[in-house]
Amino acid sequence: MQKKQNDLGEKDITLDIVETAMAEELKASGLYKKISAQLEDKAAKLKFDVMADAEQKHYEQLREWYEDNFGKSPKTKKIKVSKAVKVKRPEKKATYEDVIKIIIDVERNACKFYEDAAKNTKDEGAKKMFEALIRMESAHVTQFKDEFRVITEPSLWCAEEDIPWMLEV
Repeated sequence: MQKKQNDLGEKDITLDIVETAMAEELKASGLYKKISAQLEDKAAKLKFDVMADAEQKHYEQLREWYEDNFGKSPKTKKIKVSKAVKVKRPEKKATYEDVIKIIIDVERNACKFYEDAAKNTKDEGAKKMFEALIRMESAHVTQFKDEFRVITEPSLWCAEEDIPWMLEV
């Protein structure tokens, strides 16, 4: 397969970026599925199942762009360690809090990866796709920051008048 080239005949790195992104999105989906499988709480399981699906959708979006722009389906490829952003590995008996902190870092790294990708691609369609993925991954960061806050703060403030259905009978 020939790689896209810009007007100056230089190789466009977009193909490599998209292939790396697809592999990372599949890894992220797999991570969330593994976490979900370890949880007993149905609400917590659902949260991670939804995240696994979201990462799978990111993969599908990247794959579709790849097929539209390169005329064939990408081959699944392993990520070279040098390409992947390293994050702190959880201990074998990591707490839920530990896992949430790692996920926040992972999602931040995804944002950074797509920010760099948007800056480095010469393909306007890819740039728009990367910018959309930045927004999605950023929303994941916010979601897990909120989750961390809920599980680590001893109490959250709310006034009695704010509580619905507080009727004196």
